[in-house]
Amino acid sequence: MKLRDTFYHNLSRLCDTPTAPYREEMVTAAIRRWHGEAGREKLIALREDVVGNIHLDYHAGRRRSRILVLEAHLDHPGFVVTGMGSDGTIRAIFRGGVKPSCFTDADVALWPDKGIGGEWTQPVVTRVLQVTAAKKSVPMRVTLAACGVKIPRGTIGTWHLPDAGENNEIFMARACDDLAGVAACLCVLERLLELQAKCNVTILLTRAEEVGFAGAIAAARQELVPRNCAIIGLETSRATAQAVQGAGPVIRVGDRTSTFSPALTRFMAMTAGGIADEDSQFHYQRALMDGGTCDSTVFHAFGYETGAICLALGNYHNMLETPIPGNAPEIPTAGPMIASETIHLGDFAAEIELLAHICVKFPHYKPGMEDLKKRFNDLHEREQRKLLG
Repeated sequence: MKLRDTFYHNLSRLCDTPTAPYREEMVTAAIRRWHGEAGREKLIALREDVVGNIHLDYHAGRRRSRILVLEAHLDHPGFVVTGMGSDGTIRAIFRGGVKPSCFTDADVALWPDKGIGGEWTQPVVTRVLQVTAAKKSVPMRVTLAACGVKIPRGTIGTWHLPDAGENNEIFMARACDDLAGVAACLCVLERLLELQAKCNVTILLTRAEEVGFAGAIAAARQELVPRNCAIIGLETSRATAQAVQGAGPVIRVGDRTSTFSPALTRFMAMTAGGIADEDSQFHYQRALMDGGTCDSTVFHAFGYETGAICLALGNYHNMLETPIPGNAPEIPTAGPMIASETIHLGDFAAEIELLAHICVKFPHYKPGMEDLKKRFNDLHEREQRKLLG
C-alpha cells in the first residue's frame, strides 16, 4: 500500500527524535507538538499519568462502550552521560539490549542542547573507547572519546546515524523500535478523525520498555487503563523467514514468553482478511514472533485481554545483520556492527489501515469464542450429525 505524505512525516519526525530508557522527554515533546497542531487538542485529550506514560483519548462513541487501547513504547536503547574525565573523555551508561561486541569502533551522537520549542540542535559526535558489560541491575558502562566541548551530565546519546530516509520502500532510521509504533498510533488517530469514527480508543505510550517494561508494569499494576479494556500492543520485531518485510503488518499471536488472547487475535485476523478481500493492495501476515518479549505479555500476565501487531524489523536494536540480502538498499552504519533500523513503508501504511478498521469495528467485538462455537454447532447439526449417525 502507498503511504501518505503526512503519515511519512509523522514517521520520520518521530524516528529522528533522540530517546533512551527513562529519558523519553524529547519524544513526549514531539507528541505534544503534534497534539497542538490542526486543532487536534479539541478532539483528542492528552494526559500524562503518575509514571510519565502518555495517554491520548479519542472518544466519539457511546461513553459506556468498552475501550480499545493501542499501546506502543517511547524508548529505544541509548546512552546517558554520567560525567567527564580530566582528560575530556566522557563517561556514560547504556540501557537496552545491544551486544557489547557491537560497540567496537562505533560512533555516537550526543544531544546536549534543545532549540526553540524543545527541538534538538546538531549533535556532538564522539566514538566508543571502552565498554563494561551490564551486571544484574548495574547498566552497561561506556567510555567515549573526548570531543573538545563540555557535555552536561544527563545528556542523551544515540548512535551517530543520519536522519530518516527511504530507498525502494525501505525506511531507514536511528530508531524504528518502537518509535514507528508511536508514529502508527498518531496516524491512526488522524485516520479516525478523518472518518469521524464512532468508537472509544485510547493510545497508551509507555516508558522504559527496553529495560524491563517499566511503564507497562506500572500501568497494569496501578490499573492506569481500565481493567475491562482490550489492549493491542504495537511493536517492531526482528524479521524472520515466516514474517518478512514487504508482506504486510504481522498479526502477532505471541512472543518469546507468551501467546495472546485467542479471541482478540482472531478478531484482528478476520478484520485483516475482510480488508484483503476488498483491496488487492492490502497484505498482512500472522505469526508467532518469538525474537523477544513485548509489553503485551505484561498486560496479559496482569489479566488484560491482549493482542499484538508488529512490523518486520531489520537490524534489530541497530545491530547490523549479516549477511545483508543482495537486493537490499545500502544501509547507513555507525561502525562495523551498528546500522540504521529498517521497516517497509508498505507494511507501515497497511498497519495504519488495519488498525483504523479494528478501531471502527471494535464496538461490535465480543470476547470469547461463542460465535465460533455457534458456527461449529450449526455445521454439526446441519450435516455432520446425520452422517456420523
